[in-house]
Amino acid sequence: MKKLLLCLVTICSFVFITGCTSKEVSLNLEDLSNKLDNLKNNQFDRFSATQVIESKIANLEAIYDYDFEEKFGFTNENIENYSVGINESNMDVYFLVKPKDGKKEDVKKEIDHYFESLEKNQDEKIANKAKEKSYTEVQGYLVYVMADQSDEILEEIKNCRENVFGALSEINDEMLFNQFDINKEDVEDYLIKTPMMITSSNSYIIIKPKDGKKEEIKEKMNSYMEKLEKQWEIYLVDQYELVKNRLEEEYGDYLIYIISSDNELVFDTIKANNLA
Repeated sequence: MKKLLLCLVTICSFVFITGCTSKEVSLNLEDLSNKLDNLKNNQFDRFSATQVIESKIANLEAIYDYDFEEKFGFTNENIENYSVGINESNMDVYFLVKPKDGKKEDVKKEIDHYFESLEKNQDEKIANKAKEKSYTEVQGYLVYVMADQSDEILEEIKNCRENVFGALSEINDEMLFNQFDINKEDVEDYLIKTPMMITSSNSYIIIKPKDGKKEEIKEKMNSYMEKLEKQWEIYLVDQYELVKNRLEEEYGDYLIYIISSDNELVFDTIKANNLA
């Protein structure tokens, strides 16, 4: 009798544990597509910050590094990355500048010197505007804005963050077979987006195989990923590292593959959209 009870307890425990660990998953792929395409990471995005500034300040002319000395009195030798614009009719101006390592104080001194010269301008309006310029630092960037409502502009661009994936192209049924060697008839549902830019490997692949087709599709995905590694290994090292460090997960009945700079963030977003 004791042995029988022990067996019953063991069986019940097994059922309870497996019931708790098995997970029902149902993903609304159309909704998830929109969320993933617009997913942001924590990295400052100079390009979107530039767009914000140019939408707020009229008639800005983009200034490139070969004109820095003429326009501002310093060169680009200490600058790693930048966006700079000016409206010469009213002297509205902005700097989004990332100094080279160890050159922050040098760059800051050069830009401050430019604004100090404007503070002495004979046009009182320009001089006052220079005195009231706004300044902040965001993830290694020195950010200056001299314009009306500069404080409000600065607050908005502080929150500009990079898109995790960038521009993507959605895979259709024909491309599913041509690129991945997967028949639509073997798949219950899928969402696949690959990069539009030839210099990017960012992509996400979500496939729900039909019953009995999971292992076959996994093999085909392994082949696809091997080809992708070979492609990027001889092309761009940084993108090869992303491909090599991709995330591969089985989530419920879904096979998930993520190539990005923040795979865990993407996977957490997918899991947060489980409707089951």
